[in-house]
Amino acid sequence: MKIRLLTVLAAASLTTISAFGQGAPFGLYGYASMTTGTTGGTGGTSITVSTGTALMTAIRANSSNAPLTIYINGTITPANTPSTYDKIEIKDRSNISLIGVGTSGELNGIGIYVRRASNIIIQNLKVHHVLLGPKDAIGIEGPANHIWVDHCELYSQHQGVGKDDYDGLLDAKDDCEYLTFSWNYLHDHWKASLSGYTEADIYNRKITYHHNWFENIESRLPLSRGGQSHVFNNYYKDIVSTGINSRVGACVKIENNYFDNTKNPYVSAYSTVIGYGDISGNSLNNNTVFQYSGDTFPLGPCTLPIPYTYASVLTPAANVPAEVMAGAGVGHLGSALATAKSTDIPTAQAYPNPTHGATVFAFSLSKPSSVQITLFSITGAKVAEVLNAPLLPAGPHTTTYTSAALRPGVYFYEVKTATGSSSQKLVVE
Repeated sequence: MKIRLLTVLAAASLTTISAFGQGAPFGLYGYASMTTGTTGGTGGTSITVSTGTALMTAIRANSSNAPLTIYINGTITPANTPSTYDKIEIKDRSNISLIGVGTSGELNGIGIYVRRASNIIIQNLKVHHVLLGPKDAIGIEGPANHIWVDHCELYSQHQGVGKDDYDGLLDAKDDCEYLTFSWNYLHDHWKASLSGYTEADIYNRKITYHHNWFENIESRLPLSRGGQSHVFNNYYKDIVSTGINSRVGACVKIENNYFDNTKNPYVSAYSTVIGYGDISGNSLNNNTVFQYSGDTFPLGPCTLPIPYTYASVLTPAANVPAEVMAGAGVGHLGSALATAKSTDIPTAQAYPNPTHGATVFAFSLSKPSSVQITLFSITGAKVAEVLNAPLLPAGPHTTTYTSAALRPGVYFYEVKTATGSSSQKLVVE
């Protein structure tokens, strides 16, 4: 698989990189860097997909939890995802990276849900207008740990829709912990990001939010129920009701953020038990105001010692707008992710397709390579090994598989060579 090229790219996403005019370095900081750290699929195999079916097949097929990087080069939609899935679900899986290629990785109308998982990276993806399933763009539900969401763009619509038409953009619930959300662009939405979905959900999730851009959003940036969060160097613009809302005993370190035209930049609202803040170095600008009322209160004081090193990425609040706008969202990780072009992806053409009886798989190799062709059901279960050749010479090749024993339906075949892998659909009549 694309070990030499794409594993290097995944590793590069974990390093400290300065690019595109932004000053603070990219890379993993915060709670997700602690204890075991968060490496996702780094060091393992990789696959490039362009449909929801191929994406879910790759996730479900990785039952061994070996490190796996899945590059998304195209738009995932409900239409190209099996109807049995109302979300892209990383469940009972670990050591996976989902990374968008260049600016082409997108999920439109379907979200990502992480549950009973660990060591997951979601990076460089655009996810928007999710009205299916939980209706979250990205949702994390415990038990889960060591999740890094980085350089994503998440949005729906704010004006002209009801507050419950969409759910969250980036939510964390139950016993998930050691999370970092960095360099994301969240915009045009009602309820953006919560930690804890009820007043009783006060697990200490340990979340870091840094260098995110929040714009034209009603509230929840974040809403923190219980536990500890560190919110630093984020840019808030045109926030309508509340920015940081610390509730039910939460202690949030609020450090060097820039608030522009933000109502209630940091308060404790809508709970009978207030939350707390360790507040320093923030900049309040352009009609940023506190409006306390019978359900909106000043934060109580707390002190939150930070157990990780972040001095190299912390910048003065005055620098935040320029740095964050230059670096947040998709397409800012340099040219490396854009180099995973279709020419690197091995493909095999199956004919006839739809098929019944014998199916011919035709492919060509630019240089000698091992080749595996494996057939999977639509749910990701392995059905058959079509080809397992340790070494084939360069040039065109064909292999024939008798599919008469297969039940009619939709299947997917994965082609693996020394340079990468790909999945395509096979219809059996």
